[in-house]
Amino acid sequence: MDLQTILGKLFANAGAVGIEGVFQFVFGPHQAYWSQVTDRSHTQAGRHPSPDVTIEVAEKDFLGIMAGLANVEELFASGRLRIGGNMGLATLLPQIIDHARHGSAVAAKVDMNQRYPTPPRFSEKLSASLPTQRFVERRPRSELSVQEFRARYLPHGIPLVISDALQDWPLFKLSREESLVHFAELQGITRHGDYVKKTFSTERDFRSTSMAAFIASLDNPTAQGADGEPPAYMGNNILPAQLLEQINYPPYFDQSLFIPPRIWIGPKGTLTPLHRDDTDNLFAQVWGQKSFILAAPHHREALGTWSTAPQGGLDGCDFNPDAPDYQRFPQARDVTFLRVTLEAGDLLFLPEGWFHQVESVSTSLSVNFWVNSGRGW
Repeated sequence: MDLQTILGKLFANAGAVGIEGVFQFVFGPHQAYWSQVTDRSHTQAGRHPSPDVTIEVAEKDFLGIMAGLANVEELFASGRLRIGGNMGLATLLPQIIDHARHGSAVAAKVDMNQRYPTPPRFSEKLSASLPTQRFVERRPRSELSVQEFRARYLPHGIPLVISDALQDWPLFKLSREESLVHFAELQGITRHGDYVKKTFSTERDFRSTSMAAFIASLDNPTAQGADGEPPAYMGNNILPAQLLEQINYPPYFDQSLFIPPRIWIGPKGTLTPLHRDDTDNLFAQVWGQKSFILAAPHHREALGTWSTAPQGGLDGCDFNPDAPDYQRFPQARDVTFLRVTLEAGDLLFLPEGWFHQVESVSTSLSVNFWVNSGRGW
């Protein structure tokens, strides 16, 4: 099958799920195609005069992506795939590829920047049935067996901090200067501007950035946000394959359940507002400190929760625990917020459905593992 046909199939239903724009693919000096993605997408050979997104990748790597043998995010992180233009739109490429590869049925059009009512979850019934949790327990790794974790914390969805959890990680033992060797040639996507107010929106200012250069700049005054805006943040990037040997998967879940780990890098002041994920999360703090504000799943209505899709999944909140508006959200007075600071070497078990707001207390590097544990569904 030729590249033009493959690209046509790739974008055939992208417009139906709310993705629109011109995607330019460059496979070599004399081999390029572009796809106009709308309700009725089309693809043709050549270069478009004003594409929204430009993707440079070797034909072999692109075919590997479409065959399920390569990961588009990993190729980007390793520098083998280059992206220019609208990075907010480009971040949807993995979703487009997954949709095309698995032959999903045509879906109703979804506005990626609209807020939808949030459906209830099993985790809400679970947390409502338990005594109110008023603090996050902290246990040393040496005193917590895998069996106890799976019996006491996992089935009930109880958050937990496991201290001294990263002592066997090479990345944890390296100084920042030493670690820069491992970040050479790697790239990530950084968020800029007031990305907090546009959380989960495709309209945020995303940029392609060298990981090593970004880390080297973290302590410079210019790394801090201007005019009240949060500083640039390299958040929720896939952990490059070159760094996998520098970490270890936590032993509390079978490794087959893990989603590929993600990396988060930024200076003091980076912030992700209150939201919740749709899987369990093991969050490892490698450098620096991060503060978490948690709320139990059954407080969905009190926190002004909304979803990014009609079926739910990634849920944001309008309530800000650091600037509470009790006139608008009176039920939030009854919410017990748990505050915990992760130190370097800590591992946080954040169960599915738990709301969390995260802020860097200092220059920070974290790695997290989302886990499809399947509790309750």
